Amino acid sequence: MIPSELPILLGIDVGTSGVRSLATTAGGEVVAEAHASLSDLPATGSAHEQDPSAWWSALCHTTQALRKRLGDSRRWARMAGIAVTSTSGSLVLADSSGEPVRAAMLYDDGRAGGIAEELSRRLPPGHAQVNASFSLAKALWVRQEEPSVWERAAYIMHPADWLTAKLTGLWGVSDYSNALKLGYDPENSEWNAALGLADIPPPILPRVVAPGYQVGVVSPHASEQAGLTPGVPVLAGASDGLASLIGSGASEVGHANTTLGTTLVWKVLAPTKPRLGPGMYCHYLPSHLWAPGAASNTGPGCLQFDDVTPAEMDRRAAAHLPTSIQCYLLGSRGERFPFLNPLATMFFDGRPASASERYAAQMQSLACVERWGYERLEASGVTVGKEIFSAGGAAASPVLSQLRANLLNRTVVRSAHPTASFGAAILAAGTVLYGGDLTAAIRGMTRISEAYTPEVGSVQKFEEVYQLFRAACARHGFE
Repeated sequence: MIPSELPILLGIDVGTSGVRSLATTAGGEVVAEAHASLSDLPATGSAHEQDPSAWWSALCHTTQALRKRLGDSRRWARMAGIAVTSTSGSLVLADSSGEPVRAAMLYDDGRAGGIAEELSRRLPPGHAQVNASFSLAKALWVRQEEPSVWERAAYIMHPADWLTAKLTGLWGVSDYSNALKLGYDPENSEWNAALGLADIPPPILPRVVAPGYQVGVVSPHASEQAGLTPGVPVLAGASDGLASLIGSGASEVGHANTTLGTTLVWKVLAPTKPRLGPGMYCHYLPSHLWAPGAASNTGPGCLQFDDVTPAEMDRRAAAHLPTSIQCYLLGSRGERFPFLNPLATMFFDGRPASASERYAAQMQSLACVERWGYERLEASGVTVGKEIFSAGGAAASPVLSQLRANLLNRTVVRSAHPTASFGAAILAAGTVLYGGDLTAAIRGMTRISEAYTPEVGSVQKFEEVYQLFRAACARHGFE
C-alpha cells in the first residue's frame, strides 16, 4: 500500500497550556502535528479555571491545520479513529444540551481541599483518600458554594469526556481512567465508597467505559466545525497521565514512566493492584495491567529562568551540577505527593551564585522529587524496573535526562514521540487496527530514540545530594 493510502489515527491532548493534535500511521510514523494555545480565566487564590468553549475552538483549529498540512483529501478521508486525552481530575459540569453551566475547574484548583479532607475522614479504613485534585471534590464544592449552578447540571464530565461528546453528539460517557477521580473503581466496575458518601444523584453520573471503547462516530455538526470526515470512529480516551504512559513505550510489568509536563506524574506497570499509600491511585489499562502512580504539584511548569531558551539554560546549568543549593519548586501553595501538605510553599536553601546555578538547583530538585516518588511507590510493594520511560516536553532535555539517570541510578529512556496525544492515537489504533490488543499497538508504534545510563563517577555524588535534599525538606516540614 502506498503511503497516501495508509490509514491514519488522530490523537488529541487537552493540556493546561494548549491543545495538541497529532496524526500517525499504525506503524507509528507521525505525519502531521498542530498546536493551539489556551489561557486561564482570571482567578484569585487557589482557583484555576478555563473556558471549555476555548478547548473546542482550539481542537477545531488544530484539526483544520492537520487537514491542510496533510494536503491530501484521500489520506484525510482514510482516518481510522480518534481519541482525546485531558488532564486528570479537571471538572466540567454541563446542562442537558451539553453546554457547560460554569467554567471548568482544572486539576490543580485547590478550593475543594476542605471538602476533600472532610470526605476522607468519613471514609472506612483502608479506602483511598480524596484530595482537592479529585473531580469528585470539585463537584461537591460547586454543590456547596454555587447551588444555583449545581441545579442546572445534568452531566458531570471531564475535559476528554466533554470533547468526545462534542465530536459525537453523545453525552454522559466517561472512561474509567478519567472517572477514577470521580469515585469509580475499575477493579470492581462500580462507584466506590467516596462517591456513595457524596450522595450525588445517579442520573448526572457518566456511563463508564474502558479507554479505547468506541463511543460513537464524528457527527455531521462536528465535521463542519472541525474539518473531520463524518462517520470516523471516536474512541473513549484516557487521562493525560495514562495516555503519556502509553505513548512512552512502557508495555511490560516493571516498566515505569515519569511524565514531565506542567507537573510530575509517576506510573508503574504491575500485574495486580497493590495496596496504595497516601496520595497514590491506580489506573487499569485495557492491556490487563495495573498502573499504580501519583501526581505532584511540582514539575517543569514551576521552573524559573531568564529570558533565554530552555536549551541554553540547560547548557549553562550543566556546569553547576551537582549543586549544594537545595530547593523545592511549587507554583502555588500546597503539595499532594510525595508528601501531602496543603500549606507547603516553594523554598530555596542557600544563595545561588548565578542564575545558572539557580536553574541547576531547580532541575536537581525535580530529579530528587522524582526519586522520592518512586521510593514511595516501592514502599507500597510496587516493583520498579531498571528503566524509566519518559514523557512530556521536559523529557527532551539531555541535561535533565542525564541528571535523572544519575539520581535515580536507573537508565532513563525516551521514545520518538513520548506525548499524551501520541498515546491517545495508540489507544485508538489498539481498538480499530490492532484487534483490541493495546500491548501490540504500543510495541508496534513506539521505538526508543534516546537512552541515558547512570555515570559511574556521579552516582555516589548524587546519592549524597539526595540525602541533603531530603534533610532540607524535613527542615521545612515536607515529610
